[in-house]
Amino acid sequence: MTPSAATATGETRRVARARDVHLNLLLLAGRALDSLEDLCRAEGITHAQYVVLWTLCLREDPDAGVPVGAVADGLLNRASDATRLVDRLEKAGLVERMRNPEDRRGVLVRPTAEGRAIFERVTPRVQAFHEHQWDALSAAETTQLHTLLAKALWPDGLPS
Repeated sequence: MTPSAATATGETRRVARARDVHLNLLLLAGRALDSLEDLCRAEGITHAQYVVLWTLCLREDPDAGVPVGAVADGLLNRASDATRLVDRLEKAGLVERMRNPEDRRGVLVRPTAEGRAIFERVTPRVQAFHEHQWDALSAAETTQLHTLLAKALWPDGLPS
C-alpha cells in the first residue's frame, strides 16, 4: 500500500502512512506464518508446536526437561497456550512430561526421540524459508529493515 494524501476521514499523511505500514506488517506476518504453517503441516505439526519443539530441542540438555513456564517463555505469542500445546504434543508422542527431581510438585517437559526427529526434519525447511524470505531486498536493505523493526519494537533499546 502507498501512503495517501488525506483520506475521506481527514486523516493526515502521517496517520495514513502509519496505517499503511501497520497493514503491510500484518500482511507480511500473515504470509510468513502461512508459509511456516505449510512447512510444519508436512510433518503433521503446527508452527506453534514447532516453536515448542525448538524451545525444547535447542536447550543445552534437552533430556533434562524444562518447566512448562519455560516453554511458554519461548513462544512468540499467547504464552497461555503452552499447556494446550504441550498436551497435544504429548498426545502425539512428541514430548513427554516427567517429575521435577528438584521439586516433587513440579513437572518438566522434554522432547521424545520422535519429537526430535520431526524437529530435525522441519528445521532445514524453516531455515531455507528464512534464507530466501528476503530475496527481494539487498543485504543492506535486510539489515536496515532489521534495525528499523528492532527500533520500533524496543524504542528504549533491546531487552537484555
